[in-house]
Amino acid sequence: MEAGAGILLCAHCNQKIDGKAMKAGDKYWHDEHFLCSVCGIRLRDAKVYQKQGQLFCDQDYKNRYVPRCSSCSGFILKECIRAINQTFHPEHFCCYACQTPFGDGQGFHQHLQRAYCKPCYIEAACEKCHGCTRPITDKAMKALGKSWHSACF
Repeated sequence: MEAGAGILLCAHCNQKIDGKAMKAGDKYWHDEHFLCSVCGIRLRDAKVYQKQGQLFCDQDYKNRYVPRCSSCSGFILKECIRAINQTFHPEHFCCYACQTPFGDGQGFHQHLQRAYCKPCYIEAACEKCHGCTRPITDKAMKALGKSWHSACF
């Protein structure tokens, strides 16, 4: 912050900075105030992030503001897929049962808060025929307290 022509004010203490000033975004800090607002580490020789007027080291910024992949727990720094109330790296958004990745624009089916491809969804979610034990995906009969394909009854 500049108070007047050539006078820099510290964003932390609002006092004049004489000598070396540290800068992040459009604000300046005394060297001794240029600290991560979470862990207090000196940021002079570190990667610095500024958000909502606060300074953050790389790790604390990521912990607060960068989503983690629900599959590998890693930080998602580029493309992010949001599905079933979770976030994923694109390469980790896969069918829960067969682990086949979902391609661009490929749909998925949700069952018990998990993503499935169509064949695995049918196997996981559809009722099974009492006669042949295969999933029932069409019309079914209910008899003897069980479900049946029409041809299996």
